[in-house]
Amino acid sequence: MRLTLTLSLVALAGCSKMRDRLGVSADRVIALEGATLIDGAGGAPKQDVLIIVRNGHIESIARVNEIPIPKSAQRISLVGKTVIPGLIDAHAHVERWAVGRYVAWGVTTVRDLHGEADTVLALKNDVNLGSILGPRMFSAGAMIDGIPTTYPNATGISTPDQARRAVDLHAVAGVDYLKIYTKVTPNLLRPLIDEAEKLRLPVAAHLGKTDALTAARAGVVSIEHMAGVVQAATGDPSYATAHNTFLTGWTAEEKGWTRLDSSTIARTARALAQTKVAIVPTLIVHDMLSRLDNPILLMRPGMEDVPENAQSVRSVPSLLRRTGWGPGDFAAFRRSRRQQDQFVREYKRAGGAIAAGSDAANQLLIPGYSLHEEMALLVAAGLTPLEAITAATRRGAQLLHADSLGLLAPGKVADLVVLNGDPARNIAATRNIAMVMIRGRIIRPDSLRATWK
Repeated sequence: MRLTLTLSLVALAGCSKMRDRLGVSADRVIALEGATLIDGAGGAPKQDVLIIVRNGHIESIARVNEIPIPKSAQRISLVGKTVIPGLIDAHAHVERWAVGRYVAWGVTTVRDLHGEADTVLALKNDVNLGSILGPRMFSAGAMIDGIPTTYPNATGISTPDQARRAVDLHAVAGVDYLKIYTKVTPNLLRPLIDEAEKLRLPVAAHLGKTDALTAARAGVVSIEHMAGVVQAATGDPSYATAHNTFLTGWTAEEKGWTRLDSSTIARTARALAQTKVAIVPTLIVHDMLSRLDNPILLMRPGMEDVPENAQSVRSVPSLLRRTGWGPGDFAAFRRSRRQQDQFVREYKRAGGAIAAGSDAANQLLIPGYSLHEEMALLVAAGLTPLEAITAATRRGAQLLHADSLGLLAPGKVADLVVLNGDPARNIAATRNIAMVMIRGRIIRPDSLRATWK
């Protein structure tokens, strides 16, 4: 009995230390009063709402004056402001310098889709255990690619046995899901999916040698960047061949959108939606690539948060040298934007799930901020502002099988963003952030920025 009691006390002490590290002290209660609530479920905003947060979780949500406020609560008036769930970037490549930037822009969870395996999984542990302030991280570790791999830190496979072994090794490393890359062929995808299903590891796909319909029917849970859609729509095998070289394949596919007429796009969107695969379109990637020759983009709002030495975001000249893209290429990319937007619109109309992702940190893609740019592009493509917010909250949580995230309701994690404006009227209001709450801890963006400046 004495030993049991001692162990219990030790466990409680450990929990207390962990809670303190995460910024949540014992029985801390916060009352957020008077805001308009967009809860992430997709319904109409709720006016004049009271949110009670206790120890990092939402205890109750009601209209102001409908329930009593605990006497011990820290009361914060949010009259005139809007509360949305903490944002989820469903396609990120997280770097250590960037984790605070995500939080400052209201991104409280990221779905990381490739990094140096040991490094990115160590970073995931640091932020999830509260050693450093950052968004909750889920990670695929290193992506799985055909041989030769596009990136040297990817895991290369060339046989079904190697595909299964790669899945097993990723599972042992502690990844949350898998990401496959452009050189994975259908004959490698099938055993990979089979092994991943046995280990309950979802598979995200940036496609090249496999078209989107084949991948979706094989069981991938998400298609990134709308890759493989042009190949699925046209049935043209030359796209798969082009992906022998990454940049050749990407260029061909980016230009290939202009070959698709409206009926073909609608038919392909319906067929994909029937498979229940989620699309993470990353319209911001396509938009930035179409304007890569515009130096003004390196000076747009949000870039002030990017350190001068963050070459992953700032190294535009080196990308231009590698690609060899010229004015004709950029003009073609810009012409493709209309068809890409139509695909997103048709996919939504067909009932398909769309999650918002930024692909940051890559050239011109700003950690945190570019997710807001993505939401604006989703609205321009045909989603309503509330649908775009749902794509950046609830849909991302569903991809992660994280029921406590992406939705503001009793019992859920207290990850939320307080906005000074009304994003239901203007999606740009998501960028005007008064306060962020992550794991029940209040973060003021200006104060956070002061720590890295």
